[in-house]
Amino acid sequence: MRHLIPLSATRYLTPADRLLLGKPLAQAMDTADPQAWDGLDREMASATARRGRVRPPLHERRTGRRGSVDRAAAPQWDEEAHDVTWSRFPPGEAETVIALCSYRWQVRGAALAFAAGRPALLPLLLVRCADRHIRVRERARRIVDAALRTQEADPSALLPLALRMSLRPHGGWALERVLAAAGPRPAGLAGRLRASHVPRVRILGTQMSLEQGLLTPAGLTELVLTAPDRDVRHLCAGALLARVTAGDPERLLDPLLTASSAVARSSAVTALHRAGRGPEAVPRLADPSARVRSAARLVLRLEGRDPQEIYRALCADPTAPGLSPGALFGLTESGASDATALLRPLTAHPEGRVRAAALASLLMLGAVSPDELMAVMNDPHPPVVRTARKALVPYVLLVPEAWLADLLAPGRPRHVRRSGLRLLCAHSLALRKRVLATLEDDDDPEVAHEAQRARYEPLPPSGG
Repeated sequence: MRHLIPLSATRYLTPADRLLLGKPLAQAMDTADPQAWDGLDREMASATARRGRVRPPLHERRTGRRGSVDRAAAPQWDEEAHDVTWSRFPPGEAETVIALCSYRWQVRGAALAFAAGRPALLPLLLVRCADRHIRVRERARRIVDAALRTQEADPSALLPLALRMSLRPHGGWALERVLAAAGPRPAGLAGRLRASHVPRVRILGTQMSLEQGLLTPAGLTELVLTAPDRDVRHLCAGALLARVTAGDPERLLDPLLTASSAVARSSAVTALHRAGRGPEAVPRLADPSARVRSAARLVLRLEGRDPQEIYRALCADPTAPGLSPGALFGLTESGASDATALLRPLTAHPEGRVRAAALASLLMLGAVSPDELMAVMNDPHPPVVRTARKALVPYVLLVPEAWLADLLAPGRPRHVRRSGLRLLCAHSLALRKRVLATLEDDDDPEVAHEAQRARYEPLPPSGG
C-alpha cells in the first residue's frame, strides 16, 4: 500500500492580514469583487480598533503555531503630534489602503491625500464616499467627483460597488454620481438589478426599467401582483395606471381589481372613472378594505350616484344570505342617517361574520349599551364575542361578579371562557382570587394557569 505524504498546515491569510504583512493590493484580494472591498473595509476597521496585537491569522489559530500579524504595521494616530505614524513617507500602496480603512477617522482623512491619483485605489475612495464621518466623506467625494470628470476611471466598472455602498446610510451619493457618469445603462443591467436579493437594489432596477421603458403591461401587472417589495409594487402600479386610456381596451385594470393588495385595488377602482368604467365600482362598495370602499364611493359620486342608497339596498334585508361585512362597514362610513336602524336587526343575522360586523359598526356609531354587550357575550361565533369583550373592558368594574363567574363556568364554550378570563384579568386581583379559586385544576390550561397565578399573587397594601 502506498503511503501518502503528510501535508503541511495550510497558510490562510485574510486580505487584511496580507496587507498588514506588506503584500501589494493585487495580491491581497480580488480587486474586481465589490464584496471584497466592502469586506476589507469592515475587517480592517475592526482590526485597527483593537488595542495590542491583532488576532492571529486562522492558520495559526488552527495549528497553534506562535506568531501573529502585528498591529504595529498599521498606521496609527499620534495624539501628541496630531499626525499619522507612517512607516515611510510617502506611504506605499498597502499602507495607504490600511489607513483608508482605519478605525480612526483622522487616519482615514490623512490617507485620502495619498490615494488621489492612484486608479487602483479608486474603489476604496468610493467606499469612503459613504464614510460615517462628514469630513472624510466630503473630501472623498471631491476626489471621486474629479476622477469621474477627468475620466480617470470607468464608471460602469464602479457601478457594482456603488450599488453595494448604496446600502450604507450615506451611500446614495456614490450611486447617483456613478450612474450620472456612466451615461447609457449597460444592456440587461436593469433586469439583473431587479433579480437582486437586496430590496434597495431591486427598487433601483425597477426605476431604471421604467425610465427605459423595458416593462410591458404584462410585466408591470406581474410585478404589481407578485413583487415582494411594496415600493416596487407601487411604482409598477403607478406606471400601469398611467397607461390606462378611455374605455381601457387592453383591460389593464382587471388584474388590479382582484389583487390581494388593498393599495392596488383602491388605485384600480379610482382609475375606473378615468377609464369610463365608473359603474363597475358598485361591487367595490362592499370590499373588505376601507381604503377600497372609500375609493368606490368617490368614483360613484363622480358618476352622479349616491352610495348611501346602494348601501341601504344591500343592508335592507336582515336575513339576506351572502351579505358582505364590508357593506355594513361602508354604510357606517358613508354617514347615512338611518344606519343605526338598519344595522341593529343585522345583529341577529344567521351568519356570524355579519353579526360581528353589525356589532362593530354599531360600536363605531356609539349605539351599543353595556347591557347589550353583556348579552352578546353568549354568541356562538368567536369574532362576535371578541368584539363585545374589547368594548366591555372600559365598563368591567360595573359588571356583576356573578355574571363574570358564569362566563368562566366549566361547560361553557372555550371562546366564551377565554373572553371572560380576559375581562376578569382587567378587574381587581381580589375579584380574580374569588372567581378563580375553584378553577386551579381546570381542563383549559389557560384558565388553570391564571387561577394558580392569582392564588400566589399578593394583594396590594390597600387590599384592592
